Amino acid sequence: MAPTQDSTRPSAFDPIRGIAVRLQLPRLLNFAALLAPLLLLGFTAGALRTVAGLPTHPPPRRRLLQFAWVALLLVGVPAWLVLAGMLRLW
Repeated sequence: MAPTQDSTRPSAFDPIRGIAVRLQLPRLLNFAALLAPLLLLGFTAGALRTVAGLPTHPPPRRRLLQFAWVALLLVGVPAWLVLAGMLRLW
């Protein structure tokens, strides 16, 4: 006879609601888990923008750094929001 799963114990897979059950974190921790990577992306992009504005770098390197901080925001933020949605952080 196959063992039955206790209905009070959360499962890692719920076929009705999707691949993973929503994380059981308090609301503040859940909000912090959602915003922390966005803040990290923002600070990193800001640092790249600051470095790109320094006159000590040659123009090709400054253009590359300017492209990098814009690409980081345009690609990183939506990618994190999609990943956070897949992880059911919100």
